[in-house]
Amino acid sequence: MKKEDKEFLKQVEKLVYEQMKTKHVNCDTVCDSMNITNQHLRRKILAITGTTGGKYILTIRMEYAKELLAKGKYSVGTVALKCGYDDANNFSRTFKREVGKKPTEYASSIQKD
Repeated sequence: MKKEDKEFLKQVEKLVYEQMKTKHVNCDTVCDSMNITNQHLRRKILAITGTTGGKYILTIRMEYAKELLAKGKYSVGTVALKCGYDDANNFSRTFKREVGKKPTEYASSIQKD
């Protein structure tokens, strides 16, 4: 991967983490912060990673959720809020779809290891 592509993805990731704190994170909010068009962001992420912009952002959010759940000190509702979800049920459904386990199941399996 080219250096500028790594830097671009690092910038996207940094913005996603910052915007999770304000609860609103998606391709549009990232584009606004980077001062680029939605189409440019999506095309560039697809070219670099082979995945869509929305899926890439979702992956960042789910990886962060997994980190928080692995610590074992946050409730699912708190993890949902820290990952930019207003609704813990929506977060749980998304987490199960993406990770293959409910957040509570994931946390239990990590803490057993």
